[in-house]
Amino acid sequence: MNPRAIAKQLLLKTVAAATERHPVLLPQAAADETRWLDVVAPYRVEGDELLVTIRERHRGMLTATLLTPQRPNSSRALWRSAPLRYDGPSALRFNLSDGSVWLDERRSGEVALPLPSRRFCWSLDLRSSDNGSRRSRVTGHYVPGGGVVDDAYYSGENYVDYEAESLSTREAIVELARRYPFRGAALEIGCATGALLADLRVAGFDAVGVDSSAWAVERARERVGVERVWQFDIERERADSALESRAPFGALIMLSVFEHLADPFVVLQRLGAMVEPGGRLFLTTTNAEGIGHYLFGRDWEGYFDWTHHGVDLVSARSLREGLGCLGWQVEQLETTVIWDGNLDPTHATLREWWASDARFRRLLVERNLGDLITCVATRL
Repeated sequence: MNPRAIAKQLLLKTVAAATERHPVLLPQAAADETRWLDVVAPYRVEGDELLVTIRERHRGMLTATLLTPQRPNSSRALWRSAPLRYDGPSALRFNLSDGSVWLDERRSGEVALPLPSRRFCWSLDLRSSDNGSRRSRVTGHYVPGGGVVDDAYYSGENYVDYEAESLSTREAIVELARRYPFRGAALEIGCATGALLADLRVAGFDAVGVDSSAWAVERARERVGVERVWQFDIERERADSALESRAPFGALIMLSVFEHLADPFVVLQRLGAMVEPGGRLFLTTTNAEGIGHYLFGRDWEGYFDWTHHGVDLVSARSLREGLGCLGWQVEQLETTVIWDGNLDPTHATLREWWASDARFRRLLVERNLGDLITCVATRL
C-alpha cells in the first residue's frame, strides 16, 4: 500500500474515532455542481455514429479528447481536437465508419481507425468566455462486439484480464462449496480457462468441466489435465460419453454462465438429470431486475457481452421460481454489486455508495436489487 493510501486510512480512522461517524472520501468534484459539463450520451453505441448531446448554455472554447483504455486501470489520449468555438447547446458526432468528428455541422478532425478497444471515452473540456470558468466531463462508451470466444475475448474484447476479474467470484464459490458440502465430483458448466477447476482442486474438491470455446478448453486442459475438461455446446450438442459415464455428479457449478444461455431454464432442466438427489447447485449470474438495469436500460452493463443471449430472462425472481419448478430447493439466494463499467464519473456515484455505505448495500440486498446473483440450491 502506498504512503498516500496509508495516510488516508489513518485520517479516516481518526475522524471516525473523534466523531463516531463513518467518514468517506469523495472526489473534490462531487461537491461542486459548477464543475460538471451538462451532457447526455449513450454508453452503448448503436450504428455507425455516436451522438453526444452537450446541453451547456455557457459559451466558450471546447476541447474534445478521445481516450482508450490502457492497463493498469488507466487510459491514453488517442486523439485531441483543437479548441472549438462553442456557442451553446450542440451535438458532438463521432462517425465510427470513417473516424470523422463533428461539432454540429463543423468537421473538427478525424480519428485513425480501427479503435484499439471496444471501450472508449470522450473527455470534454469547456472554458467559458463569460467568466473564464472551466466545466468538464468524461463520457464512457462501447461498441457492441461479436465473433469467436477466444484469447481476445478473455483479454481485451470482453474481459480486460479474465483471471484477475474472476478471482473474487471463484473464491466465493470455493467458500460456498465448503459451507454446503456435497459427495463426489462437481461438474462446472462454462469452465473457461479452468481457473475455478484449479482452485477447487487446491481446496480438496474433485471437479471436471465443459466449455464451448475450443481455445478456452485447451487452456483448461493445460491447467488441470485432458481427462478433466471437454468441449461441447450444452445447448446444442449431446454430452461426451466420457462425461456421462461420470454422472451422477454431487454438484453442478455455473459461474457467470447462466445469462449466456438463450434458454437457461431448459438447459438447467436437462443438466439436473446429471446431478444426484441431494446434490448442490452453485450459481452466479446477472439480475435483470437489479438497480443497474432499472436505471440505465439498454446502457446496462449486462448487455456489454455479446454472448449474453439470455440476460433478460434471468433475475432473482425468475431464478427462485424456476428452480422450484425444476426440483431444486433454494438454500441461499442473494444479490450483490452495482455492476457498471462506464467510466463517466457520474456513474461512480452508485459504486461508491455500495462500497462505503452498509445501509445502502443492505437496502438493495433485502430487495434483490443488486446487479449480480449468488445462489445455492439442493437437488430434491
